Amino acid sequence: MCGRYALVNGEKVFLTYKLFKTIRDAQQAFSDLPRYNAAPLQQMPVFIIRDGDLVAVKMQWWLVPPWAKENKPAYSSFNAKAESLATSKLFGPSFRGSRCLVPADAFYEWQRVPTEQEVKGKRKTVESKQPMCIRRKDELPFCFAGLFSIWKDREGKEYPTFAIITTEPNELIAPIHNRMPVILHEKDFEQWLDRNQKETERLKKLLVPYPSEELKAYPVSKIVNNARNDVPECLRPEKKE
Repeated sequence: MCGRYALVNGEKVFLTYKLFKTIRDAQQAFSDLPRYNAAPLQQMPVFIIRDGDLVAVKMQWWLVPPWAKENKPAYSSFNAKAESLATSKLFGPSFRGSRCLVPADAFYEWQRVPTEQEVKGKRKTVESKQPMCIRRKDELPFCFAGLFSIWKDREGKEYPTFAIITTEPNELIAPIHNRMPVILHEKDFEQWLDRNQKETERLKKLLVPYPSEELKAYPVSKIVNNARNDVPECLRPEKKE
């Protein structure tokens, strides 16, 4: 699962990856940054191919399929499982022809941690959830593999939405959570975005856990638990008392 992530500096995304340097007029897509605690239903920038051009656009994070009766979430579709994409009625069409890249600096997961507490005068072991921040060791931005959909109303007005694909965890994430978002390697960006690439078996080979040796994970403040807390402290390592 991926239910929160951070994207702080859009300019850094363009400086890191050559592919994005050809994009013009991307300011609007990144106008709401920095976002330290992005949550589902919020508008975030993504990269897609539209009318043959690579563009950066702002979309709602929670995919609404074109066949939905209204542009409101009716399914838990802010994440899509890599293992079932090809056969999914909800995600299959997007997997075959509407894929996107979702830039990010970090993502958050919650690790269940047993702690000793005194309850009514007795010591008991209870589970608490510790928010963890996961990002590249070099702290450069990366891109999630995503899917997008454009729902249209009767007048033809467009409502673009996206989902982030998840897969099994790598060795770093496994003790924290049983899923992790798919982070793509730069060499695979163009193939993933290519809307003429419809060989799903070939695409599925890209949806694997990112190498654990290139990532780091550390505990952060519980202020991350509330999406309204969109502040730099969300990314900072938790101070030990």
